Amino acid sequence: MPQEMVINPGKCTGCCTCALTCAITNHDEFDLTKAYVSIARNEFAGTFAITFSSLCRHCKKCALACPSGALRVVEAAGA
Repeated sequence: MPQEMVINPGKCTGCCTCALTCAITNHDEFDLTKAYVSIARNEFAGTFAITFSSLCRHCKKCALACPSGALRVVEAAGA
């Protein structure tokens, strides 16, 4: 069945597990600067923003690795 990724930045803890997984998957390097997903902290609000580079390959491995549920893989609606 087709799957899609659901993004809920409100659940993000800033652990960067998603970004590290992305970098390892796509570049075989444990380097946040190589990731296609980025986590940025808003110091004033105490929240995190999750953004994806245009180079993202949509493999969804970041979501599978996310421990907080900020990124999740679900069955596509209407599929």
